[in-house]
Amino acid sequence: MNDKSTRCLHEQFARHADAAPDAVAVVHGDLSITYGDLRARAAHLAAALRDHDVGPDVVVGLHVPRSIDMVAGILGILEAGGAYLPLWTGHPADRLEYMLTHSGATVLVTSDATSGGLPGFRGTRLPVDAQPTTPSGPGRRATPDHLAYVIYTSGTTGVPKGVAVPHRAAARIVRSGIYGTFDAGETFLQACPLSFDASVFEIFSCLANGGRLVLLPGQRVSPDLIVDTVRRFAVTTLWLTPTMFNRMVEDDMLDGIGVRQFVLGGETLSSPHVARAMSSAGALFANAYGPTEAGVFVCCHPLARTDLAHSPPPVGKPLPGTGIQVLDDHMRPVPDGQPGELYLGGDALARGYHHRPDLTAAAFVPDPSGATLGGRLYRSGDLARVLPGGVVQVLGRTDDQVKIRGNRIELGEVESAVARLPEVRQAAVLDTVTPGGERILAAYIVPAGAAPTVSQLRRQLSASLPDYMVPSEYHRIDALPLTQHGKLDRAALRTGTGATRLELGVRYVAAASELEGVIAAVWTDLLEVPAVGVDDNYFDLGGTSVSVQVLHRRLQQELGTRLPATALYEYPTVRSLAESIASSGVQR
Repeated sequence: MNDKSTRCLHEQFARHADAAPDAVAVVHGDLSITYGDLRARAAHLAAALRDHDVGPDVVVGLHVPRSIDMVAGILGILEAGGAYLPLWTGHPADRLEYMLTHSGATVLVTSDATSGGLPGFRGTRLPVDAQPTTPSGPGRRATPDHLAYVIYTSGTTGVPKGVAVPHRAAARIVRSGIYGTFDAGETFLQACPLSFDASVFEIFSCLANGGRLVLLPGQRVSPDLIVDTVRRFAVTTLWLTPTMFNRMVEDDMLDGIGVRQFVLGGETLSSPHVARAMSSAGALFANAYGPTEAGVFVCCHPLARTDLAHSPPPVGKPLPGTGIQVLDDHMRPVPDGQPGELYLGGDALARGYHHRPDLTAAAFVPDPSGATLGGRLYRSGDLARVLPGGVVQVLGRTDDQVKIRGNRIELGEVESAVARLPEVRQAAVLDTVTPGGERILAAYIVPAGAAPTVSQLRRQLSASLPDYMVPSEYHRIDALPLTQHGKLDRAALRTGTGATRLELGVRYVAAASELEGVIAAVWTDLLEVPAVGVDDNYFDLGGTSVSVQVLHRRLQQELGTRLPATALYEYPTVRSLAESIASSGVQR
């Protein structure tokens, strides 16, 4: 077995820090830090954490925006022997405080930007640049079997669940030579929110192999910002979700940007988009697959043109230290070429769901083959089959889990959040695809009284759910359709029979200037709504972070100005956006 699988993530970083302390480790805008200085920062934080009894399997919250501080915080927690709990700064405070409480974390690492955040936390707060108060020894070291991180994902019971992942599981994905070349000559981009486990790949495939890690500026991701950063810092290895990748391919944004290796995953990959990119980008494209419960990736397959004859393309063979089985409803192996449920095993597996033995027992089951004593399998819920050559093709889901912009969502959690609102008696949530090809969430509600407005519902949901879990469409229905067994009939609900769109809740005011008229016309066309008033909120109308990117390009064509990536989030109405554009000197 590769030697890296027997070392913890931070130990692999430390080896390169010792070998090349003056090499640049992390770059963020005009700031940078060497391997040696980063290791020293991590060591200081680790010593301070040990003063507060942080050691192996102790979970520590990390509430720091994307920055060099964030990377130092991760490494410091791991160096102390602890496991980091990523608390992404863009998520609602209530949700983050729930994670802290449920995880049992009593120590929270913060930065200057977040020191006053999460007021509900009653434990110890440590700044990321904390120094130890007393001299101390190295403390107990973590082993590959100890926890590296706990990441909370969407839960079927209405609350998120924490996936507890040991170093051994994550160490499989950072090895060079399996599905890419990871070494000191590579520059990686870190763009995923820390709460998305692909960030583990971005950070440690780089730092465990001596590469240079470039952090995306700001906290929001857009194709333009990715391309600008890739060009400015000569990024050579890039992770993208298929949603982001497809948009960039369609807009010819990948041609000539210099990336040598693309790793794509988090959603089903489109063979036509990969074929188009292969024809122009001149790079290696790898298709990655794996749930958070199995150490980020289970399979990662360098794609050849012959793979694109399959739709979706295969995800390849399991990584070293990983086992897969395709089983039927009775957990019996199915013949190659036949679909079945994909079960995962080996070193890839998480321990289970943190402090949820009930959920762990339901999802992590004994291996019926008995190949290893006490062997477990994770029941993925993915339909798959084994193609000729032993490569795996993932075909879909067996349950109500969906992916929105690469983020895993249990429809039941969103339904529970909607149903808890006082204006709602019953609720159901579906995934659907817009005419532009984007997958979104649509909520169907039975009102508890007078019908609520979209703005009411979105405002309340945004206080408890991440933006990717807040539905984009809202429909009123007199009663939820049921099957003959009394369960929600999602197929009937998808027909939309008897459902009507909820009102926005904002009085219509027509555009009063040419600039407002241009913006309103573009919104009307892009969002396919009858009319847009100057005080209508773009996201209440059904806009999403993906359509924002299209909107920016449309407005750039119409107005001849390039909007900042955050413009629609800061100015989400026609009126406020027009005022912002006018104040920047654009004339119509």
